[in-house]
Amino acid sequence: MAPTIFITGVTGYIGGEVAVVLAEKHPEYNLVFLVRKDEQAKIVKARFPSSETVIGDLDSHDVLFEQGKRADVVLQTASADHIAVGESIIAGMAQGKKGHYIHVSGSGILHDVTNGFGNPSTKIYHDTSDLAAITSFDSTHIHADIDASVTAAGLKQGIPTAIVSPVTIYGIGRGPVKNRSLQIPFLTEAIIKRGKAFTVLEGNNIWDNVHITDLAEAYDVLTEEALKLNGVKSSWGKEGYYFVESAEHRWKDIVAELAKIAHQKGAIKSAGVEKLSVEDAIAVQPWAPLLWGGNCRSRGDRIRALGWSPSARKIEKYLPEMVDFEIKSLGTQSSVTTF
Repeated sequence: MAPTIFITGVTGYIGGEVAVVLAEKHPEYNLVFLVRKDEQAKIVKARFPSSETVIGDLDSHDVLFEQGKRADVVLQTASADHIAVGESIIAGMAQGKKGHYIHVSGSGILHDVTNGFGNPSTKIYHDTSDLAAITSFDSTHIHADIDASVTAAGLKQGIPTAIVSPVTIYGIGRGPVKNRSLQIPFLTEAIIKRGKAFTVLEGNNIWDNVHITDLAEAYDVLTEEALKLNGVKSSWGKEGYYFVESAEHRWKDIVAELAKIAHQKGAIKSAGVEKLSVEDAIAVQPWAPLLWGGNCRSRGDRIRALGWSPSARKIEKYLPEMVDFEIKSLGTQSSVTTF
């Protein structure tokens, strides 16, 4: 019998790309997607004709419970910070096939400003040797409380769980609805609207990055592992934590490249970069210190041990298409220089 894979977040950036990769690599899978509206169901079905759609949201307990019962694997890609969705699905899984549950988190859990905003950190968290520290973070760390609740619910119900923690995601997604990431698109949008590029203070802080398709391939690897009957090498439960990263960048380098590209395309007057105080950066974008001011440095040892390796080019190669996407979204013509 074909395995049933229940996916939340197919209309989103991550979930949409995951769906594309799974459909391409595993046409035998019975893909079941949670969507909020009939209109979304039509769009998703048009893209994935052999799939199923169910109408509901992350608070639709009965729907989630029933789909959990049916599923061999659940990929919860819709939200890193919604507690009820995991509880509902895992409870259903315990009454059904007792499959595997994979939850999206984010490396923001590592956000480090020990040395001040805009300054680099030397600490790199490995999802192997630093697992105890990562899974012991308190609620002051973004996503930590939800990650812990997912693991606890799985242990209580006897359901194997895994946390997937991506980093700065780049590239244009191929999903049926949303194709835009967060950090770099928000930064590009802020630069274009402001008319000049900026960093949070010196901009020497460091983040990891990964291409959206490489991230989706990691989900595919974990899904395949979950479906293996014997000899699985993957870790679940208390040890089921996976960073997914391919390289690092300093935010000032990304900003400089975005400024150059946006200037070449006529979206801003100058390729210059201004160093903003934390307060001034917040005035431009309220999330600026979190998005572009701190450090998030990780190493995805566990996913690599399962055979995953990134195949995309470096992040800089994809910045022109991402700038084009934002220019088009903002309705900014290449000749516009009035800001």
